[in-house]
Amino acid sequence: MTASLLFLLLLAGGDLTAAQKALAAGKPQQALDLLGDLPDRDQPDPLALVVAGRAYLALKEYPAAVEPLLQASDALPEDRALARDAAYACWWSAQGPYAALYLEDAKRMARRAGDPLLSADLAFASGEFDRALDLYSKVANAPASRLRVLMRRAECLERLDRAAEAQDVYAQALEIALQSRDLSTAYRAAFAGGRAGRLLSWLDARIAAKGEGEIEYRRYRGYARAARFMYAEAAQDLQRVVKARPADVDARYEYLVCLLQLGARKQDPGLLRDAEAQGRRILEAQPGHRDTWTRMSWLAGYHWANGDTAGAYEVLHFLHGIDPEAIDTGLNFAAMARRLGHYEEARATYAKLLEISPDDPDVLNDQAILIDGLGDRARAVEIWKRVLAEEPRNLDALENLFTAAWERGDETACRLYLARGLEAARTPGGPLERWLWFQDRLRWAPQGFRG
Repeated sequence: MTASLLFLLLLAGGDLTAAQKALAAGKPQQALDLLGDLPDRDQPDPLALVVAGRAYLALKEYPAAVEPLLQASDALPEDRALARDAAYACWWSAQGPYAALYLEDAKRMARRAGDPLLSADLAFASGEFDRALDLYSKVANAPASRLRVLMRRAECLERLDRAAEAQDVYAQALEIALQSRDLSTAYRAAFAGGRAGRLLSWLDARIAAKGEGEIEYRRYRGYARAARFMYAEAAQDLQRVVKARPADVDARYEYLVCLLQLGARKQDPGLLRDAEAQGRRILEAQPGHRDTWTRMSWLAGYHWANGDTAGAYEVLHFLHGIDPEAIDTGLNFAAMARRLGHYEEARATYAKLLEISPDDPDVLNDQAILIDGLGDRARAVEIWKRVLAEEPRNLDALENLFTAAWERGDETACRLYLARGLEAARTPGGPLERWLWFQDRLRWAPQGFRG
């Protein structure tokens, strides 16, 4: 259809038949364009509302789908499929301050659709666990949904503080999941129901048989072993999985976790290097994998705490390269670079971070430490004072200014910064003991020196 013809149709008020065909052909946006103003008229054709609502639903614009679908269902109350669509549109729009109202409309539409499973799900989503449990019981024997219903029933029982009953239902779900080879559900049911041993023995038998699906069985055995703190055994399984499926990020991440646990417990640098390699591969493929980012940051901290500044530097150098705008990572990287004498690298990092956040007090404080270390005390003091002007209780700036005053023998300035530091440190979580130590230092060493 040409643009000019579409324009003429819109001027004429839309083409319902063409819109229906476009929606049936999987072209929801075109269907909306063809409808024109038909759904917005004072007394719209219910079929135009149906097309509009389902088109918005297909486009995942759920709040926009709600009103036309509700109106259409009220006009065509016998259409159960339409009522079901309206229920889902309301449910998927149930966020923010009006979530409860959306859920009430969703429940009304589910009842109109005559769908007890959907009604049960909505009761569960609303926190009505007694009602949800009753509704799930009415559909418990439906073969297509039996496993999902069992899991939901168990969750309802848990939330109703009926733990023993919940475990029995989880046990039923576990057996059905194992029969159908639904390993994801089996894993959840086994651990929720306290039957991890049953899952592991079942997986052991399947792996020993060396039949089809061995890698997937190893994946879940690795997950289960890791969840039971059997990190060495889990790592063996997960190593096989990532070798067979290099793109399997989930398994590689769990393998990384196992290697970190083992490396830290055994103080084994080789295992930690292997963990770092796994983390690098994940972040190279998925830079936004936040769990891996967190683990790699932990690894850098582990190296630093154990005196391996170079190791911390290498990990942070990689992370900073992945996301140069991450302030905390950039600060930690620059600190390691500074300690290793990579001053220009540290300087460039601070400059980049200040482009992103020009007045960030942590960046300014650390930049001033670098400048001070390179011999420009006057400029460093100027920056620390700038921080203090913006944040009068900034303990880092106060400490650095106190130290600078102490080293030049300015007792008046020392006592001023000491008083301000003590006041700021008395807030909950403040490092009061350090400021008391500064106070004692003034008594036995009124002036320091720069070595």
